Amino acid sequence: MVFIMKIGIITFNSAHNYGAVLQAWALQEYLKSEGHQVEIINYRLPATDKLYRLYVPRNPFKNDKLNEAVHALQYLKKSKTEPNKTRKYREFERFINHTLNTTEPMTKLAELKKANFDYDIMIAGSDQIWNGGLTSGVNPAYLLSFGKNEIKRISYAASIGRDEIPEIEHLFFSRYLRDFDYISVREEKAKEAISNLTDKEVSVVLDPTLLLQKEMYDKLKKDPKVKQAYIYVHNVHLKKIDKRLNAMAEEISKRTGLPIVHNREDYDFANELKKFTNGSPEEFVGYIANAKYVIANSFHATVFSIIYQKDFITIPHFQNPERMRHLLDSLGIANHMIASPGELPEDLTALNIDYAAVEMASFVLREESADFLRNAIEGPKTSHKPITEKDKYFDTMDAFSCFGCNACRDICPTSAITMIEDKEGFIYPFIVEEKCIHCNLCRKTCPYGKYRHPEEAVNGFPKVYAARHKEEEVLEQSASGGMFAPMYKNIIARGGRAVGVKYTNDMEAVYDIADTEEACQAFHGSKYVFADSREVKPRVKEMLEEGVPVLYSGNYCQIAGLKNYLHKEYENLFTVEIICHATASPKVFRLYKEYLEHQYHSKILDFEFRNKISGWSKPYVCVRFESGEVLLEQSSRNNYRRAYSDDNIQRPCCYTCEFAGLKLGVGDITIGDYWGIAKQHPEMADERGVSIIKINNEHGLKFFEEFKDQLELAESTYEKAYAANHNKPIPLTIKRNQLMSQIDEVEINKLLQKFNNLKKNLS
Repeated sequence: MVFIMKIGIITFNSAHNYGAVLQAWALQEYLKSEGHQVEIINYRLPATDKLYRLYVPRNPFKNDKLNEAVHALQYLKKSKTEPNKTRKYREFERFINHTLNTTEPMTKLAELKKANFDYDIMIAGSDQIWNGGLTSGVNPAYLLSFGKNEIKRISYAASIGRDEIPEIEHLFFSRYLRDFDYISVREEKAKEAISNLTDKEVSVVLDPTLLLQKEMYDKLKKDPKVKQAYIYVHNVHLKKIDKRLNAMAEEISKRTGLPIVHNREDYDFANELKKFTNGSPEEFVGYIANAKYVIANSFHATVFSIIYQKDFITIPHFQNPERMRHLLDSLGIANHMIASPGELPEDLTALNIDYAAVEMASFVLREESADFLRNAIEGPKTSHKPITEKDKYFDTMDAFSCFGCNACRDICPTSAITMIEDKEGFIYPFIVEEKCIHCNLCRKTCPYGKYRHPEEAVNGFPKVYAARHKEEEVLEQSASGGMFAPMYKNIIARGGRAVGVKYTNDMEAVYDIADTEEACQAFHGSKYVFADSREVKPRVKEMLEEGVPVLYSGNYCQIAGLKNYLHKEYENLFTVEIICHATASPKVFRLYKEYLEHQYHSKILDFEFRNKISGWSKPYVCVRFESGEVLLEQSSRNNYRRAYSDDNIQRPCCYTCEFAGLKLGVGDITIGDYWGIAKQHPEMADERGVSIIKINNEHGLKFFEEFKDQLELAESTYEKAYAANHNKPIPLTIKRNQLMSQIDEVEINKLLQKFNNLKKNLS
């Protein structure tokens, strides 16, 4: 059966580098030869374009057409002053935009996420797309962090460009590799490094340029107008002169008598025939194909030397010789990597290559690589599979698989589980083996994975409203539209209990149980920090068994943990989940609190993240001190609040949250801010605050009917309510790991400010 797939490839297609564009072309052409429809996702990093651009574009006018005329004049001037550079630029842009089947150019990850790609498969690779040193930190775009979940994700011959992955990037790679269905890399060292960060099989495959036979390149190449035999010398470095390469070229030229053709304007060889400094990718292949000898420090110049069966010498790359060494090793010609003329044999015929043997080795590797691609393309999706008990944190130690909900700890009949705080301040379960009776209750109770495949809306649920409490006093106390107050008042009036998050005397966020309206006041207001819920669930269960009505409010994952802990439904339990952006590090909050107390020489009494002094949509951070002083700062400029909003201090599981945007939710009722209210329900827009209230089931509806008269309501829909609300996991960027790795080393406010893109000093 033939599988015809629509495939999108993301790689370094826009670099004006021969190897970069030719490997992109090779993968494109190979997949086309297999019958697939192929596009190169034209992701053009501004830093890359800036590196190769001819001039700095001037935009002196507000009119785009006038600015285009200015650019045309700039281009014309450059073409006269630097004709070689201009021709090379033009040839590369032609190749990128016409020889490669590229999409419209995109320069930002946000554009990729908005693009409605209809691919069956996306492929990341090849080249050093996973080398953070080339992209100012590993770029999530090259780990396919965009596109629909149902698109199959494959990496082909991706390279990390190093022998290992720095620890600061481990969490980042672990996050995005979990979404890949099939993974392959280009080097053995890369396989070792990636295998440590994923439980998926990692294959080593050939660079795409080696998937194609010579005949394909014969159709592409453009032969040079050089009649005599020559040595082609290629320096891959843009600005660095490689003395080893030049010395080797001079020596081989001296021994063979052959003149040199090379690609550098800033160097002249003694026996120089010609410079090739302005050519196209097609001409690059042609110069190698027609050379008598090739000397290069370039991986792809080496590849094409092998494809065209040339005598060649490869000079080890300054930073990363591994990919060259691995390739030559695998083909049985490792002796052709030579660092200096002193290592050359006296008789150059000792370096003669048995290309029949090389071709046999190439054939085997080519078939293995083709098999990987074929199996990956035709095989089933392997990511987002149902989670089994063996996938839980206890066996994987995978930080993304633990919510810190304490359900496992609280369910353990022998108290064999303790929660340990890691270096980032997040708690994870640790099993004390001496106490463990291997009943497996912890794994069965863990909610991880239960909501990855949510049910569709059923029986008219969810029912969604824009809502606002009718009483001014309630609105003033609430961070949003005052939804929680009528709920807990209803339950307390019945003699019940309410569960929510409050601050302790030491300003730590914890879940607690209240039995009076006054005690419930402590639950008001958003608290942008992880809250510990240990020992609350057993107390709640005890009350439920006694018939006491309980209102339990919290994040999705805490509600999920409670439900799994209880293992049964209770008519007297009402669960209310908060639409959660993410939960932040208690350690970072603690350090920030201590910093403020030191600055103000006073203990903090209250930390309000969303004071509505200037309105609901323009909140302020309001910190009250025992001394009577108050810190009032615009939330968007506060260093802690900004770090939270920029997703730099959150718990790992928040970056893969399975609850974000659940249509039916986990709890009976979902509440949160109705962002975008002015667009969806302009009649409800109010700077005092407007909430979403989403009723998820009959139990929640019955409860809602008891207090809805206290609310101003407008019927809405899930689609409207979540159009501008949190409906996907937050994105993980390398900045998060960079910040969190320094919390023990740098004063917290200085550190947070360093990552605050508004650069606002906190005094």
